[in-house]
Amino acid sequence: MAPVETRRLAATDRAALAAAVDRARDAAEFRASSDADAAFFLQSWEFDPSIVGGAFDGEELVGFVSGEFKLVVVRPDRRREGLGRRLVGLATEIERGRGRDDLVLGRLPDDAAALGFLLATGFGFHSTLWDLDLPRDTQVPEPSWPDGLTARTFDRNRDVAPWVELFNVTFADHATPLQLDGSFVIAGLDDPAILDEDTGIVEDDASGELVAFCATVPTRHDGIVEPRGEIWTIGVRPDRQGRGLGRQLVRWGSRRLRSIGVPDVSLSVNGRNERALGLYESEGFVRSRTRERWSRPLGELAHTGGELAR
Repeated sequence: MAPVETRRLAATDRAALAAAVDRARDAAEFRASSDADAAFFLQSWEFDPSIVGGAFDGEELVGFVSGEFKLVVVRPDRRREGLGRRLVGLATEIERGRGRDDLVLGRLPDDAAALGFLLATGFGFHSTLWDLDLPRDTQVPEPSWPDGLTARTFDRNRDVAPWVELFNVTFADHATPLQLDGSFVIAGLDDPAILDEDTGIVEDDASGELVAFCATVPTRHDGIVEPRGEIWTIGVRPDRQGRGLGRQLVRWGSRRLRSIGVPDVSLSVNGRNERALGLYESEGFVRSRTRERWSRPLGELAHTGGELAR
């Protein structure tokens, strides 16, 4: 019997990964990840296959891992074979190659098996991620922009490079640093469900510099907008922070989603960002669910002893 192989996924693995994602989503195994409903995982992998690694028993995908989405999944009938530990090792190689300093995985607070696995593989608690919802009856004021700044919608013909630069500068020191690649963004724009109008940007009138943005993610299927949508990210250039732009962007995003028929607006924020958490709550958002983030520096991800818990 051939040993299980762990490797990065390739475009030819799409069918196997799609089936594995469907099973894991139905079993609620994505809930602690960065994509709790597995709405964007497969699509993101299609844009950049290097972000996912897998464990293969012959042609059969029996587990997969993604540091980008903060999850490791092993099929229930193949657990306690050491596959989870091997997938963590593979994710280490992947994230090192992407220039990341840490490997971060998610856990639900009541998941004892995940806790055992994380402790056995040397991870430490990093932070709490809060999901917040905006009650349907909350009135959202119209945003008001400071003098010298103008808000407009994203324009894919001229904004990709400056927006990626703004995003990366904004989130360089985030609790779990986020970085985008321009080619990834360009590939995503081919999706007919992604519209320029879903992202608002704030521009300096004098210099033309992009200083802030709000990216919303409504869910569209065959052109139909579903009732739940998310304010995915809000970013303000560091030297422009402290001027109230974040509050106006929250309002812009909430109103954008409601204007296209999304009554249930949500967002997520890392608990370490107490300032942002307070801002969202002051705008009417209510905490609804929490997920944990556990991390380990990539330079220390050597083999660790102990029984695999998951």
